[in-house]
Amino acid sequence: MKRIAWILLVGVFLVAAAQAAYVELNAPGTITVGQTLEVSGSSLGTIKPGFSTDLIFYKMAFTKTEIARTRIVVQEGGVFSASFPTAGLAAGNYLLELVDPMPGGNAAFGGEAKNQLSVILIDRQNEITITSPAAQPFTGLLSIRGSVSTAGNNGTQLSVEHNGATIFGPLFIATQNDVFSTDIQITDGGTYTASFSDYKSYIGSAQFTVSQPISTTVVTTTSVPVQQASATAQASRNQPAYFAVDTRPGAVTISTSSGIDWVMEYIDEDNLLTVVNEKGTIGGESATFVGKGGTVYVKVYPFTFSDQGTVTLTAQNADSVTACTSCVALFTTTPPPTTTQKSPLPLFLAIFALALLVIARRR
Repeated sequence: MKRIAWILLVGVFLVAAAQAAYVELNAPGTITVGQTLEVSGSSLGTIKPGFSTDLIFYKMAFTKTEIARTRIVVQEGGVFSASFPTAGLAAGNYLLELVDPMPGGNAAFGGEAKNQLSVILIDRQNEITITSPAAQPFTGLLSIRGSVSTAGNNGTQLSVEHNGATIFGPLFIATQNDVFSTDIQITDGGTYTASFSDYKSYIGSAQFTVSQPISTTVVTTTSVPVQQASATAQASRNQPAYFAVDTRPGAVTISTSSGIDWVMEYIDEDNLLTVVNEKGTIGGESATFVGKGGTVYVKVYPFTFSDQGTVTLTAQNADSVTACTSCVALFTTTPPPTTTQKSPLPLFLAIFALALLVIARRR
């Protein structure tokens, strides 16, 4: 009789155990500030699909401070998930807690429930130093340069996002003595976020703001005068680029893009030819003159015969800049119109050259 009673008692416990609720939270024990904390969970027993309760994210210090909370809903199979952003949070100890909706402690979840989970946030942002400008003009390339103090020569993993989409990576780029340098091709202005990681974990991020590209199509209206205009063309030493600049009255400045040692020639509205070649590859060539509201013609070509590329001519205080294939003849006139140089021959060299010419003729 006693044996039968024990069997019945064990059966009651087994039935009770089979019907008891059980939940368990899962999340990384350690993550880096800036990452999203991804939380998953599972449940068994009396917790059915559709059950919902609050999941709270706390900062643990001298007191427990609520950072954020979200509502989880148990799905088929007893699983649920949630996420919490950590950008801007301080490094330290945190706690995830799934709220038991029933009074009396573990009344809903059962005594074996694992509805609390500790998480440690570490901050590695100070390992990154960015040396390229945070604000950059649009050139078709985003310059990302700097160092990761823990990289050495082991590289760093780079990912670049723009408008919610990843446009580069994640790929490892080289580092040499912690220093990295790369250019990412872009097609638009706006905000770009570069994220850095290593083989251990996420490190941090940097933001860059790129100005919108200058349109090569100029639309003029009587109500909104165009103050600046530009156009782009291919140029080599044998096949220069030619442009026509429709000036406005007053000071007009024309300038080329940089990157190649360009030579710029222009014929102003007084039919004077000026040759400009001062900057080399460091900056674009530039010239300022008085516009009369007419047309100035510009010729651009690389100083070195082996160079070729795309040149952009920008004009301030101009209604338009257009590529001008019919302007070739203007620059091939022999002799050309009155020619001026930006850097004229020094006076003593001119006198010396004249003296040599006189001596040669007497001989």
